[in-house]
Amino acid sequence: MISNKALKNLVNLFSFLLILTKFFSYLNQKIEILFFIFWSIPILFLIFFANKLAIKGFQSFSFIFLIYFLSASLRVFGISPYVFDLLEIVLIIILFFICVFAPKIIMRNM
Repeated sequence: MISNKALKNLVNLFSFLLILTKFFSYLNQKIEILFFIFWSIPILFLIFFANKLAIKGFQSFSFIFLIYFLSASLRVFGISPYVFDLLEIVLIIILFFICVFAPKIIMRNM
C-alpha cells in the first residue's frame, strides 16, 4: 500500500521529470520559451495541490493530462518523432494514472 507521503514524492518526482523533459525540448529549439513557461504553469499547480493532498486537484489534473497527452500524441506520431517527445508522453501517462488513483489512496490513508 502506498502512503500519502510516497504519493507526494511520486507526483513531485514525475512532475519534475516532465518539466525537465520539456526544458530539454526548449534547449534543442523545438519549442519557444513562452510556450515552455505556459506549459509548465499547470504542472506547478499540480505540485502545489498534490502536496496539500487535494482530491479535487488530482481529479482536475487528470483531465489536464488528457489534454497534454493529446497534444504530445500529435508530435510523437508525426513525421519525425523526437526522443524527448516520447519520454514526455510516457511521463504524462504515468502522471495521469497517479492523478486518477490518488483520491482513492488519499481516502484510504485518512
